[in-house]
Amino acid sequence: MSEPDANGEPAHNPPAAAAVPEGAADQPAGMLHVETWEGPLPPPIVLGQYDALVPGAAGRILDMAESRHRHQLQYAKVAQEQEGFALETTRKVATGDVIQGYLGVIFAFIIAMTGLAGGIYLSATGRWEPGLAVSLSSLAGLVGVFVYGTRARRAERRRNSAYLPEEE
Repeated sequence: MSEPDANGEPAHNPPAAAAVPEGAADQPAGMLHVETWEGPLPPPIVLGQYDALVPGAAGRILDMAESRHRHQLQYAKVAQEQEGFALETTRKVATGDVIQGYLGVIFAFIIAMTGLAGGIYLSATGRWEPGLAVSLSSLAGLVGVFVYGTRARRAERRRNSAYLPEEE
């Protein structure tokens, strides 16, 4: 606590002033200036500054931007020309996948029915343990193939969706 003054009342000490360097109180705090731009070319003022630092730099930057634009146009033209070829190839692959899928289902059905029929035959002739084993193993095989195929198709759809362009 503080000491009393001459009248016997406690003395009030003012808070200590923060240490401020001399002359700093009348100066502004400071400013930050940021410039940004989008696109292949900087603004003309900046191009002029590049040219002042390295003679001919502005011309080289312009040539680079024009070359990039020309490459993009050529790529778009080639992609457009090959689109017909790509669509036909995609149709053939899709048709092959559908046929392969149908054949897989048909052969899986034949194998499953053969296994079940064999299991039923074994059970009917008095060998119920091997009959049960054959029937259950054929059903387990079908279920396993179905689960594996479902997961594989899901993974393929995820991989393919990563390459699709965003819809606008």
